[in-house]
Amino acid sequence: MLLFSVITETERERLGTLIVAVANGDGDSLAQIYEAAGGRLLSVAMGYTRNLFLAEDVLQDSFISIARHCHQFKKGTNGYAWLCTVVRNTALNALKYEGRRQGADIDSFFALSDGVDRFGTFENSHLVEKAMRALDKEERTAIWLKYFNEMTVREVAAELNKSKSTVHELIIRAENKMRAVMSENNV
Repeated sequence: MLLFSVITETERERLGTLIVAVANGDGDSLAQIYEAAGGRLLSVAMGYTRNLFLAEDVLQDSFISIARHCHQFKKGTNGYAWLCTVVRNTALNALKYEGRRQGADIDSFFALSDGVDRFGTFENSHLVEKAMRALDKEERTAIWLKYFNEMTVREVAAELNKSKSTVHELIIRAENKMRAVMSENNV
């Protein structure tokens, strides 16, 4: 059973190529990035803001940041993860600006759906939420970064400032806990 849509390696590479093209002055590539990943990035923004209107503003501001900072993208790395990082940073800045930062913790990041599957990212958001609640904060963060932001273990390790082996073990432990919750629910 597919709980969320997975971005393929080909899509990651294409996004990386488009980011590099934007850095080289190709404005059409920015529109192609939006077409290819806009819905997913809006879901990421909603995970932080929990508000569709604010998430749309965050996405718009994120694309401005992408255009301004695309030269910082390292060619050959995960383009989608870089885009998610821009959206995350923009969302956190927006929440700080609005004085709503205290409501945006990792526990709320996985609740991307309000019951309406606008972007096709979750089929069973309630089950994912229940499984995520079985994890401790560090496990939730690692799972969020790996599966929802589609980062590699190496990228998650860098983000969490931990060794790759530590993060690998953390993710395995979290996945096992989630499997147990899903097994209890006959999934």
